[in-house]
Amino acid sequence: MIRIFAYAIAAIVATLTLGTISQRLIEFSSPAAVILFGLVIGVSNAFLKPVVQTISLPLTCLTFGLFALVVNAGLFKLGAAIVPDVQVSWWGAFIGAILTSLASGIIFSVIDE
Repeated sequence: MIRIFAYAIAAIVATLTLGTISQRLIEFSSPAAVILFGLVIGVSNAFLKPVVQTISLPLTCLTFGLFALVVNAGLFKLGAAIVPDVQVSWWGAFIGAILTSLASGIIFSVIDE
């Protein structure tokens, strides 16, 4: 449960950061949409991401780990497709996935003992 909230907070931070930098990357209509988007990203990263990474492990090994960025961006774009008030471009999904990974890593280093 803590992992879901940590991923959600990281996704909210990434969405707000990218949304203020450029509206071409991420566009949202309300703060409630951003919170819902963060929760969707948190649930998908906690439950769906390990399954997708396991399935794509051979391709990830062939690309020396770069395909993991594609998996993260795809899950970020999937979260935007689920939440109707959030639009994300592919570059926004790619950069947002990187920011979400960095923010969740920082959160996990603080929370995890």
